Amino acid sequence: MIDVFQSLARRGLFLLDPEAAHGLSIKGLKTGLVPTCAAPADQRLAQTVAGLTFANPIGLAAGYDKNAEVPEALLRLGFGFT
Repeated sequence: MIDVFQSLARRGLFLLDPEAAHGLSIKGLKTGLVPTCAAPADQRLAQTVAGLTFANPIGLAAGYDKNAEVPEALLRLGFGFT
């Protein structure tokens, strides 16, 4: 069921103006209804850079949440760093 939701949500977001889609995605993260990443951290993906250890090498660019409105929600999505 979640795959259907994700597919429809993705299609809907891609139909919108980029700034509108960005604002809508931030609002969605603020609601807390966005599912979290259920996959456990795999130690084989861990990275250490400049003395900092990250759970995985996949990060989210700083520009997405430029006003720091949803940092905790982004970390729950499974990114190694934001």
